[in-house]
Amino acid sequence: MKLQILPLVISSMMVSSMTNVAFAGENHEEKINTVTNSVSEMAEHKDHEGDHEEHEGEDDHQEHEGEDEHEEHEEHEEHEEHEIEDIDHAGHEGEEEHKEEEGVLHLTPEQQSMIDLEVTELKQEYVANTQNIYGEVVNNRYKTSIISAQSDVKVIRRHAVLGDHVKKGDPLVTLFSDELADRFTELRNNAKEWELVKSMGKSLSGKQRYSRAEANFRQSVTKVIAFGLSTDEIEAQVNKPNKNPLGQFILKAPHSGIIQQDNFLIGQTVTSNESLFTLVDEQDIWVEAQLPADQQLDIEKGTEITLTVGDESYHGTLLQIAHNLSEVTRTRMVRISVDNRDHRLHPGQFARVFMPTETFSLQMVLPETSFTKTPDGDWGVFVQVDEGEYKLEEVEILGEMVGSRIVSGLGRGTKVVTSGTFFLASEQAKAGFDIHNH
Repeated sequence: MKLQILPLVISSMMVSSMTNVAFAGENHEEKINTVTNSVSEMAEHKDHEGDHEEHEGEDDHQEHEGEDEHEEHEEHEEHEEHEIEDIDHAGHEGEEEHKEEEGVLHLTPEQQSMIDLEVTELKQEYVANTQNIYGEVVNNRYKTSIISAQSDVKVIRRHAVLGDHVKKGDPLVTLFSDELADRFTELRNNAKEWELVKSMGKSLSGKQRYSRAEANFRQSVTKVIAFGLSTDEIEAQVNKPNKNPLGQFILKAPHSGIIQQDNFLIGQTVTSNESLFTLVDEQDIWVEAQLPADQQLDIEKGTEITLTVGDESYHGTLLQIAHNLSEVTRTRMVRISVDNRDHRLHPGQFARVFMPTETFSLQMVLPETSFTKTPDGDWGVFVQVDEGEYKLEEVEILGEMVGSRIVSGLGRGTKVVTSGTFFLASEQAKAGFDIHNH
């Protein structure tokens, strides 16, 4: 709009100037110069204003371009942020998929066949209810011996120490006895008399002398045997007195077992009232549990009983149920015999005993081969989450039976590994999985 108005302004100014000049009466040439200078100044002013407007237009254009560039930059940043969010979202999804996969073991059909893997669908079944009571592992008193000498003795040498497993006839300790020395002297004299009478015969020695010599000899042998000496040892003392110290003998184990007590020292004199060893046969051990007086058990002797000691399960046989109550605990004693040939049970351990009753209930039951320990030390089983995929799940054991356990913590129909558990547990340990995702 300024460029259109400018000529009108210039024309008006020229007319006004010419009018003023003519009215002043100046000469023509000066008039022309004056008008020309005025027009030139106006033209320069016009050019200057045009340059200024062009500069302002360029500034406006640059500002517009700057704004466009700023908007494009913001759009680019927003695009990059969306891409990062998409990447993060994909990463989170990957992490969630990884978490879903964590703890799952994958086995090929070949691996499953190699370890004889078997899967059983968990279902309820009727089982006999049990009554839980607590007891303690004790020695089988019918197979426990207190070993002592028949008279006062002096300890010469020790052959067995506490905790040793010994067999019947193994040497335990070498002892010396004054009484045994006297008995051996008597035995030697009676043996000589008996040999003489036998050689003479009844007719020559006389029937009375013959019978007396035989009775004295046998009596002497019996007195020596009471010290625990064998026939070979007695014959050696009688026939070779100079080779074998008189009155010295070796005390031997009367049966196989474990040395549980040996409270004596070398050179110590031990009386006949003191024990030298306690020898226990732990291959058959007892568990004595306490039954409350108001609880009745209608089960027969010889019934198979399940019990646990620590985390291990055992099976025993009911031996006795006492009729009398303990004066201290006011309970009845229940005695159970347990096979302990592997020597896993020891006196003093506590036991939990599951006494069977005549009632039944529906329970979830799994074989013992299904169970393993979780990283936290609890019991768990491997469940099949998909074909070839297995995961360790923690369970609670409610009861024990012969070869199986009652469990809770799994739903009916859950597919549980019943064979191949050991291999899966080994694989999980190598992978370092934790069922709690710690």
